Amino acid sequence: MKITTYLQQSSNLFAANQLLRFLVIVLCACLVGTTYLAYRAVRLQRVILIPPHLTGTVEFVQGRPSDDYLREIGQRVVGLATTYSPHTARRQFNELLVYYAPEAYAEASVRWYSLAGRIEESQVSSVFYPEKFSVEEEVIEVFGDLKQFTGTTRLENTTRTYRIAYQVRDGRFSLLSFKEKDNPAKEQP
Repeated sequence: MKITTYLQQSSNLFAANQLLRFLVIVLCACLVGTTYLAYRAVRLQRVILIPPHLTGTVEFVQGRPSDDYLREIGQRVVGLATTYSPHTARRQFNELLVYYAPEAYAEASVRWYSLAGRIEESQVSSVFYPEKFSVEEEVIEVFGDLKQFTGTTRLENTTRTYRIAYQVRDGRFSLLSFKEKDNPAKEQP
């Protein structure tokens, strides 16, 4: 870079130094601006998935799934846990156990498999019709009608509210517990 506007060489060097300082300041301002925009883009990014067994899209905004996704996954979990026949109970409970978190899996598998054995022995069928979903932080509540039959005889026709405790770890839904709301101390396998 050669600036020869002034007769003295020191004046020319001073002008060149000022120009270089200005360019460094402009480059630093551009770097700060692009860093801010990159941080904002990463923070506000959304990942949209379409899992094969769900009908809608799944959106995670800032690491939290959308309420629609939680309602749909809650409906699937409740359907697997409460709507069964003696021939389908064990298969459905196997599919339900896939949703459990590793720390809750051992206890849940014992309970669900023992329930499957009792269902197969007593020939009980159950149907649950969900009516209302409530999504809170790490809990999904499902209210609906439960009907149980043995053969063609109706055993029970009542309303129930189930609480599904969950966590989302690395974008994966993990079931922690499935309980009746009326009696929270007793887990419903």
